[in-house]
Amino acid sequence: MKLPLSSKRSKAILGIGLIAIGIGAISKKVINYPTGGCMNGTQELTLNKT
Repeated sequence: MKLPLSSKRSKAILGIGLIAIGIGAISKKVINYPTGGCMNGTQELTLNKT
């Protein structure tokens, strides 16, 4: 029985997965998302039925 990481394809998939997780973790630290939302004040939306 072959080991799971003995083939080049398995090693490549594992490497790509680790790189993707690393990029995701770095981008989460670098990009700051606003916590208050997009609206700068209280806004009201009214629909006019005519």
